[in-house]
Amino acid sequence: MGTFLSVFQFQVELGNISANLKKVEEIKSLIPEGGLLLLPEMFCCGFDYPNMEKLAQASQEVLDFLSTLSKERKAVIVGTLPLKEGNKLYNTAVVFDSGKLIAKRGKIELFPLYKEPQYFSPTEESDNRVIETTAGKIGIVICFEVRFNRFTNSLRREGVQIILVPAMWGIERREHFKVLTRARAIETQSFLIASNSWGKTGKNTFGGASGIYSPWGEILAFAEGGESFLTAKIDLEEVERVRNKIPVRF
Repeated sequence: MGTFLSVFQFQVELGNISANLKKVEEIKSLIPEGGLLLLPEMFCCGFDYPNMEKLAQASQEVLDFLSTLSKERKAVIVGTLPLKEGNKLYNTAVVFDSGKLIAKRGKIELFPLYKEPQYFSPTEESDNRVIETTAGKIGIVICFEVRFNRFTNSLRREGVQIILVPAMWGIERREHFKVLTRARAIETQSFLIASNSWGKTGKNTFGGASGIYSPWGEILAFAEGGESFLTAKIDLEEVERVRNKIPVRF
């Protein structure tokens, strides 16, 4: 039957949760039932640091929205948002499967150039793990972390099938993003989907270049720029075929 992987690349409005959720709501009918949708990093608000505490307090609205969307489409939905635990803020990826929150994965390597370490706390290395979903065995590597192959290599050792890279990646480093995401697919012999935001959000401009890649490194879908919804139908058995063809030790 195959599995559908989807990416929604769009311009995130800084601090405007309702506007960003509305954008996602508008593409609801495009999400294949039973598939997987990856949204950009901080898709609901961007890095609106002066208001991050307030935005984190509104996280339940975002979680409820993702739960409903996941339930209606019988799909796996993944995105990151600011979540507060105790007195610490985390940039956290959440995984919904058919309406249920099945996993969280906090960002471990925070991006100094965007001053993330001044506002967010890193989570433990153990947060980097394979998550069983109805769409397959997934692992999440958040934006800047794709530069560190220890994350993807660890997921590969655990048997990951699909690596997800939600991002807010600057346009001046767009070529890095294109090369790194495709390389991680080839390196780990896994499907990889990367969802970046596009256009100006606050003072920063983001570069798009979202894509879906096969374990062989083939480009299954790609969006250079602009608002884009990408979908590719995959066969998870291809993961084992590629790994058997070229055995790589991890």
